[in-house]
Amino acid sequence: MLKHNYYGNLGEEGFSKLPLVLQRFLSYTQYNTTSDPKSTTAPSTPFQVEYAKMLKEELESVGLTDVVVTDKAVVMATLPATPGYEECPAMGFIAHMDTSPEASGDPVRWQVLDYQGGDIVLNPEKNIVLTLDRFPNVGKYAGEKLVVTDGTTLLGADDKAGIAIIVETARYFIEHPEVPHAKLCFAITPDEEVGRGTENFDIPAFGADYAYTFDGDELGGFETETFNAAMVNVHFEGLNTHPGSAKNKMINAIRMAMDFIDRFPAESVPEKTEDHEGFFHPIGINGAVRGVDIRMLIRDHDNAKFEDRMQYVRKVVEEMNRVWGNRVTADIRVQYHNLKNYLDNHPVVCDIAREAYRRLGIELHEKPVRGGTDGARLSAMGLPTPNLCTGGMNYHGIFECLSVTGIERSLELGIELGKMSAEVKSLSK
Repeated sequence: MLKHNYYGNLGEEGFSKLPLVLQRFLSYTQYNTTSDPKSTTAPSTPFQVEYAKMLKEELESVGLTDVVVTDKAVVMATLPATPGYEECPAMGFIAHMDTSPEASGDPVRWQVLDYQGGDIVLNPEKNIVLTLDRFPNVGKYAGEKLVVTDGTTLLGADDKAGIAIIVETARYFIEHPEVPHAKLCFAITPDEEVGRGTENFDIPAFGADYAYTFDGDELGGFETETFNAAMVNVHFEGLNTHPGSAKNKMINAIRMAMDFIDRFPAESVPEKTEDHEGFFHPIGINGAVRGVDIRMLIRDHDNAKFEDRMQYVRKVVEEMNRVWGNRVTADIRVQYHNLKNYLDNHPVVCDIAREAYRRLGIELHEKPVRGGTDGARLSAMGLPTPNLCTGGMNYHGIFECLSVTGIERSLELGIELGKMSAEVKSLSK
């Protein structure tokens, strides 16, 4: 297990009594693996390289011998099929090592709580409170154990919980050689949070015929549909002069940027949409009078509406250039397409997962994920990869938390799928 010396509110003895999958997860949270959307390197941050090397040791510690780390910090490992099951399609499990740059990824000061309901005071000194009026989904976990932060960092369940599940799944099959399985392939990617998790992923080297990402949210979540996604980088070229003599001279790029944002539908934003509703989402702005840059996300599940949204941005830029004198430029880059576009062609892969939930008595919640996964790109690249739950919630912010029952049962799901791999003779109906 990765080295750490933080035991939260439990102490070392209390920590040692936790389920091993939870111990692994909590130890992983002590490593900063935040990805950087502005970086041009692969991976985007150097500490992901070091973390990948440590994960190699982690996988080897549970008994995997065929473990490699690529020069781009992708970790891959293989467990050969049980003799007699070599002809079964190889099953893959994937998670990502990076955490979102939307909040601090510093070593987490976590707490394991016996949650009794109501608001949760994360940090009394700083008056940081997880309130049910903002996060009502947490209330249903009254009577269970929850892992939360101290309100100063992410928790990192997205997706270090997925890594812990993968490592423990591998350990189970190594320690139970009597349980038959097909070839099992394991991978941990960098930079998923900045849309680059699969840009250096070698599918033939991975060796799986189909796969599942453990990168979902609450227990029971099963995701076969994602957004279509694009990133927009817009530049506003201003002209600065002394404000005392600026009349008919100055062109204020800040005002241009404000004009740009005002031209988008006020209701088409993340905080006012749900289910299949798409949005425009400005996520970053920097600059001054002489020039401003805005980064904006475009998201929509519907393929045609996604194209319409990209065209809407182009139209806004054209209209602004007529007003401001050709001083606005926009670069629109598609990040990934809806996972459903590809999984509809591989129904057996999804049916296998649904059957695993059924066998374990886990209530299935199959819904469109309002985000993306490595599975969307991998599926587009020819490796059908739906997304499974980990037990986490409230991702990308300081109120992220993890259900202990959720991660334990998600591990059961990984093990059940591994067992079912021996039953799969073909991925065709």
